[in-house]
Amino acid sequence: MKISLENAGGCRRRVKGEIPADHVRQKEAQVTLSFQKSARLPGFRPGRAPLDMVRKRYAPDIQAELREVLLREGLRAAVDKEKLQLVDDPAVEEANFAQDLKFRFILRVDIAPEFKLPAAKGLKIPKKSPEPVTDKDVAATLKQLAEPMAHFHTLEPRPAQEGDFAVVDFEGTCGGKKISEIAPQAGQVAAAKKLWLWLKPDSFLPGFCQALYGLKPGETKEVEVKFPADFPQAPLRGQTARYAVALHELKERHLPECNESFCQEHYRMSLEELRKRIQEDLVASRDSALRVEESKAVTAALLAAVKMDVPEPMLAEERRRLVARLVEENQRRGVPQEELLKHKDEILAAAGRSAEENVKLSFLLRKVAETENLQVEEPELLHEVAQLASHSGQDVRLFAKRLQKSGALPSLADTLLRRKTVDFLLQHAVRS
Repeated sequence: MKISLENAGGCRRRVKGEIPADHVRQKEAQVTLSFQKSARLPGFRPGRAPLDMVRKRYAPDIQAELREVLLREGLRAAVDKEKLQLVDDPAVEEANFAQDLKFRFILRVDIAPEFKLPAAKGLKIPKKSPEPVTDKDVAATLKQLAEPMAHFHTLEPRPAQEGDFAVVDFEGTCGGKKISEIAPQAGQVAAAKKLWLWLKPDSFLPGFCQALYGLKPGETKEVEVKFPADFPQAPLRGQTARYAVALHELKERHLPECNESFCQEHYRMSLEELRKRIQEDLVASRDSALRVEESKAVTAALLAAVKMDVPEPMLAEERRRLVARLVEENQRRGVPQEELLKHKDEILAAAGRSAEENVKLSFLLRKVAETENLQVEEPELLHEVAQLASHSGQDVRLFAKRLQKSGALPSLADTLLRRKTVDFLLQHAVRS
């Protein structure tokens, strides 16, 4: 069998092959025999029909099967000879039986990129430390814990001021039309009845709450709002709206004191124990945030040190995945379909850049793991499964069985290996 390889640019190659006639005849005979075993022809029991009749009756099917058999053999020979690492199924450009019975073919294949791996140890990243947790941070968290238990009482009529909770009715117009008509999906941005608003500068719409300072219950006011250029509701971006507002009540919020009785009642621990738990959680959270930041820095440094081509099929698949995620995230934020279509090119460009980095990084981290002999041991995988089961509130054994049945364990192992590899890079990084 003759095999040659042609560089088609990037990670794409063309495999050209020629299979000799005697081998083609041998394979044709084998394929015909396989058809004979299941052939059902009038006057013959299954598997008993003469080969010539089978060959004549099933000629197109035999030819198609022979073609597939020879293509598989040719591809296997090319992979073995050229040591190819395929990343996708091959595409058949040509596959012909010549008059001399030789079989000639051309396959287009995509292979893993070839690159020189930089030193995994000594990558430079900025030197940073997690922000220390102060008593003020702990006190602020304690206050947050008390907020769901807050109670409200109605204030005696007086002018509204910052920090009050106002109960209001309002309806907005823009250019003489109701906002509910201009932007049907605007919800409470268009109009509301008995809506509670916390009167703070950054609450609700720009400038809306500040405009209510000084207003008394029972009074009305027209409030003007300028929507920012990046407002989620596209029809309102950059527009000026006018709201007719009626103030019904002012309420004051009272937070329970985070004392010993509060901690025992709601958290079954002393105030000191709760403070310690909060301190530990905040430290862990900031350490985790720093690790995420450093992980991005070290993988960026690794990417910057390597030049490589990216297999187009993998790039296209990752791009599709990222576009789908971006669209889903924007739809959850209430961005309408027509608005997404307007920014289609921007979304595709952003997804393309991220997709290329993601694919490159997957090859790089896999190579680092291989070079440094990093592996995920079975106890590590079992521990991760137990953690996931615990977080989802499921029985560990049942959860593990579901992962195994769905074929998700190899993917989970890959995720763990990737994490382990990044940890290795961080362990040996130079911080300056």
